[in-house]
Amino acid sequence: MRQLKGSASSLILVIWMGVLACRVAALELPPAMTQSLKAEQFAERERAEAELLQWSQQQPEAAMDELYRQSRAADDPEVRERCHRVLLALLNKEYQRDGVGYLGVMMNPFTEQVQVPGDAMPRHAIRLILVQPDTPAKAVGLVAGDLLLGVDEAVWQPGTTNEAVSAVIQGFKAGSKVTLRVFREGKVVEIEAVLGRRPSAKDLMKLGGFGMALGPEAAEVAENASREAYFRRWLARKKEAAK
Repeated sequence: MRQLKGSASSLILVIWMGVLACRVAALELPPAMTQSLKAEQFAERERAEAELLQWSQQQPEAAMDELYRQSRAADDPEVRERCHRVLLALLNKEYQRDGVGYLGVMMNPFTEQVQVPGDAMPRHAIRLILVQPDTPAKAVGLVAGDLLLGVDEAVWQPGTTNEAVSAVIQGFKAGSKVTLRVFREGKVVEIEAVLGRRPSAKDLMKLGGFGMALGPEAAEVAENASREAYFRRWLARKKEAAK
């Protein structure tokens, strides 16, 4: 009987800890902070936004979910706008810390048809024209002339551009392990690669063949575009998950 009571107590404790964990994971914007975000005084709204950023940085991943929710569902447009700005600040910090996936190749602008032995219909592949040294692509043996058929579940359609393929790769975080399907010497080879962190546009300028024609201003524009694309991909994933 004592053993049964002890087991029951342990079970209740586990359930209670699970409930607490859920409460911690699901952050909610403090009501007082919400009121301050829409205060009449501009200075108070600015102070509340700074406090919101500090609050969010304590548990950034959970805070992002709440900020995203508030940026879409809050009744007051001021609250929506300020939550959106703090969300972007957190995502910018995540981008700077983790970056986006990087393979280290230059590709033809468009795909080409490839007839794989045994396939009834041709596939579409994008040809690698340059593989940078000291990159994930070089580490796994990719070479110029390889035809990339897909990355993980992603495959290419007629007219797929190298920018679209790069976007797929950058959709993974640095450090992600992906499977590359490569057509080489008449057969499909699957190669596992661990993506690196995409260098900044300024660093890419220093790599032969990558952005050497870019000036400092163009490099900054390219870096901002990469950061904005990172934000858009995060928002797109949230919208898809909410369906």
